[in-house]
Amino acid sequence: MNTSPRAKPVLRWAGSKRQILPKLTGLAPQFRGRYIEPFCGSACLFLALEPSQALLADINSHLVSAYRTLQSDPDAISAVLGSWEQDKDTYLELRAMKPGDDAVFNAARFLYLNRYCFNGVYRENRAGQFNVPYGGYRSGTLPSLEDLQEFSRRLQSVELYCGDFADVVRRATKDDFIYLDPPYYYGATRNRGEYGWNAFSDTDVQRLLTEVRAASDRGVRILISYNQAHSLKKELPGWQLTYAPVRRSVAGFSESRRPVREYQLRNYA
Repeated sequence: MNTSPRAKPVLRWAGSKRQILPKLTGLAPQFRGRYIEPFCGSACLFLALEPSQALLADINSHLVSAYRTLQSDPDAISAVLGSWEQDKDTYLELRAMKPGDDAVFNAARFLYLNRYCFNGVYRENRAGQFNVPYGGYRSGTLPSLEDLQEFSRRLQSVELYCGDFADVVRRATKDDFIYLDPPYYYGATRNRGEYGWNAFSDTDVQRLLTEVRAASDRGVRILISYNQAHSLKKELPGWQLTYAPVRRSVAGFSESRRPVREYQLRNYA
């Protein structure tokens, strides 16, 4: 029995499913194998489910590198974070830097920029440079040492992988549970470098469908969050479609942050 306090995400991640965790945990099946998340982001569902073994993956190398360093040395990351002022000048100075060879510094920089950027958005330009503006003082405080340590404890039984989602899905076996939360499709404005340049685009949807069909045929339980889930369901007959209301918080103006539906698609009852 796990008697430690429940870990919470250390990242503010645009598109995070924290608002609908009760819905997602209620939909999650019983499984004996690994929890697998190819687009792990802030990993909030992983933390809520507390699986005994997991594979967390993302194509964003900076995110995966930060998690790997948190896995091994949360105290050192906290010490670096504590040495920086929490203001716009420091944010812009760190944003202008390029990641170097110091893994602890890079992880602390990633966490700092994520905390104080606009609405937790991760975006890169074509040169691979993080370019999100400063978000102001409403972003909250940096994760505490205790937050980082508890998150690190939860990562001890986790395999971390950086790479394409297809490679991750192919590793799933019949006892595993996959949760897929790819970047959403928004028409002509879709690819602006969110989550990393060309991290996922509408052209990748067919690849996603191919991989989840094959995994489903292997007996893998699969849950997908996607805003175009109705179109996916046409390609995945027999899958169950549900939804949960959520209030979007990424829009720049409050009047644009209206309630929408988050859709979930799964291949089990």
